[in-house]
Amino acid sequence: MIAAGYSLTADGIFGAGTEAAVIAFQKKNKLTADGIVGSQTYAALSKVKPPSASYPLPSGVYRDGSSGEPVKQIQRALQKLGLYSGSIDGQYGPQTTAAVRRFQNRYASLADDGVYGPGTRTYMLNALK
Repeated sequence: MIAAGYSLTADGIFGAGTEAAVIAFQKKNKLTADGIVGSQTYAALSKVKPPSASYPLPSGVYRDGSSGEPVKQIQRALQKLGLYSGSIDGQYGPQTTAAVRRFQNRYASLADDGVYGPGTRTYMLNALK
């Protein structure tokens, strides 16, 4: 379900959040929305390609002061989304922080703190589809 773009934590438990994501997926794909991953739902899920293969995004938490290739990935994605016009330098500074905040500000469920983490990553992957 995570590869299909649903915000979940992979914990190995088929709980209420997973069931809700399955139902949403089923509705979106015009399947019987019963929350059960039967043969039709499984077949539809198997066709899902992980989002944003051309803009890979790192897992983990990145914030002001972070650096390296993961930050470049974040900057490229923000640039693609029209939120970042700075250089792709791998330095998570004020421009990157501001761009992440602009992105987060679009979604009520994201903290508007300029810190890139799992929630922001999920929403960015969906936005890049």
